[in-house]
Amino acid sequence: MRRIAAQPLARRVASLAALACVMFGGAASAEAEALRTASDIAGASLVALGALPHSPENGTLDAFCAQYRAKTTTAAGRDVTKLGWIVTSEAPLGRYTVVTFASGFKPGTSAICFARNANIGVFDGTTLVALGYTARAAGWQLGSVEPLESGALLVWGGDGPSAPVGELREENGGLRLTAVAAERTYCHGRAVVPNVYGKPLDKARKILISHGWQPLRPHEKPNEMDGAATLAKHGIIEAEACSGTGMGYCALRYRSAAGVLGVTTAGGEPDTPSANTVIDYQVACRKQ
Repeated sequence: MRRIAAQPLARRVASLAALACVMFGGAASAEAEALRTASDIAGASLVALGALPHSPENGTLDAFCAQYRAKTTTAAGRDVTKLGWIVTSEAPLGRYTVVTFASGFKPGTSAICFARNANIGVFDGTTLVALGYTARAAGWQLGSVEPLESGALLVWGGDGPSAPVGELREENGGLRLTAVAAERTYCHGRAVVPNVYGKPLDKARKILISHGWQPLRPHEKPNEMDGAATLAKHGIIEAEACSGTGMGYCALRYRSAAGVLGVTTAGGEPDTPSANTVIDYQVACRKQ
C-alpha cells in the first residue's frame, strides 16, 4: 500500500466541486457545499463534494492483491463499486457512512500491495457529501478506516504497513481530519492505551509500562533462532515471535486489569530495539 502513482481524482477535486451543481445536480451539491470540512493533517484535504466520478481504472484485482477488496455491506459502498472503484473499508460515522476506495493496487513484497488513487468518501445515505484525499506532492495516501470507541474513525495510510495517519471526526456539525488522539480507550473505557503508533519499541514499552501495561511473558520461550529471543536478551521479555523476512514484524503482549494488549512492530532489527517501530495494537478485554 505505499509509494503510489499520481492521483487524477485528487487533481480534479477542485474543478468537480466548483462544477458539481451543473454536472451532477443541484440538490446533492448544495448539501455538500453546506457541510463544513477541515483537515489538520499536512498533505491531506477534506472537501465538500456532491458526486463521485468514475474510477480511472476498471476496478479489477489480481489474486495477489485480492485481500484488499472489502466485502461491501452498505448501499454507499455498492454505489462506489459500480463506479469502478475498489472498496477497501466501510464504517459508520454518526449519521454518515464512510467508504474508503482505490482505483487499483500494485503488488509488492511480503504479501503487500500498494494502492493507486486511494481516497475517503463520506456519504449521507448514498449521497456523497465529502471527499478526503492527498496531494500528489504529499507522497502518501489515505487508506482504510477503523471505528474507535470514541465514535471517531482511525485512518490508516494507503501505502503499506505503518502507523495510522489520523482520525476522521464529526465536529460541530461538520467533518474534520485530525491527528491521532493522545490516547485511545477500549473495553467501554476500562482500558486506556497511550498513542505509541510510530514510536521505537524501546520508547513505546516505557510509555506503556508507565500507563499501567505490564510486559507479559509468552507461554512458551521463543526459539533461539526467532528474533523474539534476541529481543528478550535486550530486556524485551514480552516479545512472542518475529518474522525472519520481509517487513520483520514482531508480536508483543502486555496486560492490565482491563485486558491484554497486543502490539505489532515492524523493522526486523531484534538486536536494536529502537529500530523496530510500533505499527498497530489491539486489546482483548477481560470479562467483568
